[in-house]
Amino acid sequence: DVLVEMPQVGKPLPDGWVSFEEEFLVFWVCNTSHAAYNMYTCPMARMNDGLFHVLIVRSSCSRLRLLQMLLKLDSGGHIDCDVCEVIDCVAYQFEPLSNVSYNVLDGELLE
Repeated sequence: DVLVEMPQVGKPLPDGWVSFEEEFLVFWVCNTSHAAYNMYTCPMARMNDGLFHVLIVRSSCSRLRLLQMLLKLDSGGHIDCDVCEVIDCVAYQFEPLSNVSYNVLDGELLE
């Protein structure tokens, strides 16, 4: 098991952390293989693997490419789409860049 000390929000990140500061259409963190019985969100996830799998789609993705990717969620095929990036990590911290970003947690808007 890896013990990670989480930095406080707004404080500098510790050495070894990677930071991205850009707009995303999708920032989906998974630690299980399925988000629902018919949504194979993260095929590489294994029970007790100790990882978060961060699925990212950058804002440069077209609506058509995003739709094509989302239609493959039931089979896990979205992982093979070039617009979907997967980053494995043991900890993460998400901070919106502005007060007008739309964030959803389990289907509920975060304000």
